Amino acid sequence: MGAFYPVLSGEIARRGIKKCVLAEAAGMSDRTLRYKMAGKIPFSLPEALVIKNRFFPDYDVESLFAVSDQTRQGA
Repeated sequence: MGAFYPVLSGEIARRGIKKCVLAEAAGMSDRTLRYKMAGKIPFSLPEALVIKNRFFPDYDVESLFAVSDQTRQGA
């Protein structure tokens, strides 16, 4: 099973961003971030914008938070 947000997951890994730092910046717990990254609960627009603006200013929010094709097919 692939990542729910493949671009976001890949960029977090590629840039060496610690998930606990990302969670704190977005105002959520590590556990909440894990649930959101797994697609169990959605990111709010303010959370997505904080993550994009602080860590990934070179991406647009739609591309960064694109859902994997496998996830779309299962929906």
